[in-house]
Amino acid sequence: MISRLLDIVARVLTTASATIVAILAVPVAYDAISRSLRHPSVWVFDVSLYLMIAAAFLGNAYALRCGSHFRMMMFVDMAGPKVRHWADRFAFLVTFLFALAMAWLSAGYVAENYEMGFTSGTLFDAPLWIPQLAMPLGGLSLAVEALRRLLLDDYPDVLEG
Repeated sequence: MISRLLDIVARVLTTASATIVAILAVPVAYDAISRSLRHPSVWVFDVSLYLMIAAAFLGNAYALRCGSHFRMMMFVDMAGPKVRHWADRFAFLVTFLFALAMAWLSAGYVAENYEMGFTSGTLFDAPLWIPQLAMPLGGLSLAVEALRRLLLDDYPDVLEG
């Protein structure tokens, strides 16, 4: 039951990441057209940069699910499958703890920037807490998938190449 709920949350965050990547085409195309008409936009660079960062952070769950996250496997592979299973458990536990710390600390950072009213300092002058929300959400995304894998005791193979 819990792993199913975590699966749904991870899939929602992954879908949000993929949707953001698809949406990125709109401001980039708009900017290309407006520049060719000699009316460049002020906001496209900031918005597209923030969207790319958000997509990367929210895509953490998918990367972990598919075995695309960074793992050191050389020594574990040499030790055999029994050691590898315990090493995977340990790695996913450390990933879970790291993700929780990242979500907690970055949420505090976002709250601080919200309270202080910091903005981007560019012509767009966006409140910084809005794009910074990607950090705690990305930590949450990573924590959810790591916990799901730990509960299932099922770890993806590492993708190579």
